[in-house]
Amino acid sequence: MSSERQLLESEGRWWGEHVHRYRQAIKYIEPGNNVLDIACGTGFGTDILASHTNGKVIGGDISAGAIEECKRHWNKPNIEFRVLDGTALEFNDHYFDVIVSFETIEHTTSYAKMLAEFSRVLKPGGRLILSTPNAAITSPDGVIHNPYHTQEFHYDELKELLAGVFPSPQVYGQRYSRYDKSSAWKKIGNVFEKIMLAFGVRKLPYGLRSGFMKFCFGYPLYPRADDFLLEDNVTKIKQQAPVLFAVCKK
Repeated sequence: MSSERQLLESEGRWWGEHVHRYRQAIKYIEPGNNVLDIACGTGFGTDILASHTNGKVIGGDISAGAIEECKRHWNKPNIEFRVLDGTALEFNDHYFDVIVSFETIEHTTSYAKMLAEFSRVLKPGGRLILSTPNAAITSPDGVIHNPYHTQEFHYDELKELLAGVFPSPQVYGQRYSRYDKSSAWKKIGNVFEKIMLAFGVRKLPYGLRSGFMKFCFGYPLYPRADDFLLEDNVTKIKQQAPVLFAVCKK
């Protein structure tokens, strides 16, 4: 599995998107739940999950270097970090209440085996919370442009894949919603956001560009977690959501 990790930077372009996914995941976590965060990367999401249960929260990644970094950064008493292979998990059957797997299955051709492992270690009634790119948006010409991805899925493909392992999976779309409520001022803000992200202007310091957006429009340049939503309209998911977000109950 290749490396493509979210860095520990709260002003990164993709930070809000990643945090939004974890905020959605915690809605399914109850006190006392044991949780696995597979492909945990730098571990910031594992730390978020551990704040919402007093059960065991395990962050797993195939990279030993990533796990060492996690151990240095996060020290909640209910967190443990381990080197783990998602296709061969070192846990007994029915061990976890919730498994979180964000931006993972597109990185391995053994995704079917991985999903089977997730099902094996989930308790009956447990949930898998999963996200992966929406190929209709990220690779519309049928060519995968991200060099770290071995495959990407369309909405119907992902739903069919998950339904082969979990009954009645729910598939949503994560999309940017900052400008959903249209107004003249919002439209101007949208235009300036695009200008501030344009290639030439992007060479300016981020603080300068973001400061301009905050002063004029009241929000930073890069999206915050609350600038995203989960879309349940299938047409909008297919056409507007670059990330597919699935909730699968065993």
